[in-house]
Amino acid sequence: MPLRNKSKQQANNLLKKVTFAIIKPFLPYIIAFLILLFAFCTVVNAIFVDDVQKDFSSETYLEIKNACFEKAEYLNTCNNYIDGRPTKKLLDKDNKENDKKIQWSHLYSLMTFHNLIDNSEIDYQLLDEISENFESTFIYETYYEKTEDTTLKQDDKNSIIGGQTVFLLVESHTIMGNYKYHYQEVSTTENNIKTTKKVLSSIELVGEQYSPLKKYLKNKLHVPTSEIDTDVQIVIEAANGYYDGKENTAWLQEDSSSAKTVTDGKVLAPKGMFIWPIPGYTTITSHFGNRAHPITGVYHLHAGLDVGAPIGADFVAMADGTVIRADYSSSYGNVVMIDHGNNIVTLYAHGSQLLVSKNQVVKQGQPVLKVGSTGDSTGPHAHFEVRINGKFTDPESYFETNSEGGN
Repeated sequence: MPLRNKSKQQANNLLKKVTFAIIKPFLPYIIAFLILLFAFCTVVNAIFVDDVQKDFSSETYLEIKNACFEKAEYLNTCNNYIDGRPTKKLLDKDNKENDKKIQWSHLYSLMTFHNLIDNSEIDYQLLDEISENFESTFIYETYYEKTEDTTLKQDDKNSIIGGQTVFLLVESHTIMGNYKYHYQEVSTTENNIKTTKKVLSSIELVGEQYSPLKKYLKNKLHVPTSEIDTDVQIVIEAANGYYDGKENTAWLQEDSSSAKTVTDGKVLAPKGMFIWPIPGYTTITSHFGNRAHPITGVYHLHAGLDVGAPIGADFVAMADGTVIRADYSSSYGNVVMIDHGNNIVTLYAHGSQLLVSKNQVVKQGQPVLKVGSTGDSTGPHAHFEVRINGKFTDPESYFETNSEGGN
């Protein structure tokens, strides 16, 4: 038996040597071919993305763009359910639909893709044909967030002293794929008042991401299976690049009934949905923009605002939202990130103490972090950022200020 195994091993080694000897002369050509193929795919991808992202200004283009807006709004509200009953609304209390909805830019990207593949005209008929395949479905359940007086017996109907009915997203079926949302019930008690609510615990992807888009590319545009993932990436990248986010975030700059005035006069008033995140401290010590890093000396973008504040001061949520990060970073130190919906995220950094945890729902003005000097920091201060569609924006633009401070 050992002799047979040895002979088999020798035969395998001989086969490998012969195979390598045959392939060896062609290796440079094979490598060159693979490099050219990669370069070709990269160029094709770049050409398509660039084509979709062109800044068209013709009246016809604007009409098509507006039609895409209206169609996307219809697709996101035409097939939704609450407790099994049809509804034409987006209802989730934390706007969790926002990062799963189909956007106008997805539709326009697919129209452009059609145009390149089969020379289809970018018109209303093509928009209707595409839209038939991408009706979104959002499924909700009702939940009663209740407030109880713990000094009374739980079986006493008078123990429930308040509450509200909210709508929780439990499933979404969209161009992004099929997702399920899982919640856990959480109770907090303060001054003998117990509040019970459900908070998001996890989001589960069922099947493949972008499964409806993959199905469409395969069945309608006859894209080979081996190319599906690449073409999905092309369509999504083009849509993300073309979508500038302004349409969904203009209300950031508008007056809001939730706006609150800062007391010391250096920050006069918020201009929109945000409140000033460091109550009582408004001297900006470093503005948004390029600067020399205080530790490394490297000249780069300072992505937020630094405000002078002592260790232990409260850092509060600028608006209602869900905590998507609450941990320690080597650069940010103790850091909290809050998702406010509409692809709007705020970040609070260099804290001395975390006051919230991931997936926790927070209210505007709620303390989320204590000011500190952790991470890449030369002293106690409050650093905060505003990100729209993943891009850094100047937080100062959301407030009317006459603050003092240097770069």
